[in-house]
Amino acid sequence: MYLDNKKNENRFFYEIWGDLNAQNTTLKIVIVLMTIITSVALFTAYFTYKINRVPVVIRVSEAGSAKILRDLPFNNSVGMGEIVYFSKTFIREFTGFNSITIKTQLSRALNKMSKSYGENTLKMIIREKFIQKMEKANISSVIKYKKIKLIRQTVNHDELKLYIIRTVRANSNSNIESSAAYEDKLILKRVQRSIQYPFGLKVVYFNTLKLGGA
Repeated sequence: MYLDNKKNENRFFYEIWGDLNAQNTTLKIVIVLMTIITSVALFTAYFTYKINRVPVVIRVSEAGSAKILRDLPFNNSVGMGEIVYFSKTFIREFTGFNSITIKTQLSRALNKMSKSYGENTLKMIIREKFIQKMEKANISSVIKYKKIKLIRQTVNHDELKLYIIRTVRANSNSNIESSAAYEDKLILKRVQRSIQYPFGLKVVYFNTLKLGGA
């Protein structure tokens, strides 16, 4: 059947099922393309997850070096190396004040505390406007660990004392600094490892005592 060339100059024949066949062909092409795009997206997401997934456990060697072990069971027992590394990291985050990174440091330290202890500590920080004061101070700190003593250890708790030297420097003038010795007391509770507590430890008590100028 011929068509009027004035109505459609590019089409010479009319096929009863032609439009449906063309549509089916187009849909098939679209489905294939969508399948390829979905496969690529899933592969990319899985690959990104495998690379950036937070490690379940951070094992620490006797020399104090962190070794990331993936897919270790959550019930893996806590070693002394982990206790020391966890304690030193917490002290650095909670007392190694730096005006530029104070928010990040305190956030990490609070995440290492038990829920109730962390909530009470956060209320104190807000009440005392500690973050605002630290940001205005424009200082940075360096902590040196002189001695770490395990005072008491039970099935569920570890009590430690860390003797440190904390040096505070002015960011505007590195020649302006002040050093002092401190005795930090820390009580840790052993808990089942989880995403929130990958070390299997959480802080339930902290206290610092200034011993004098260094």
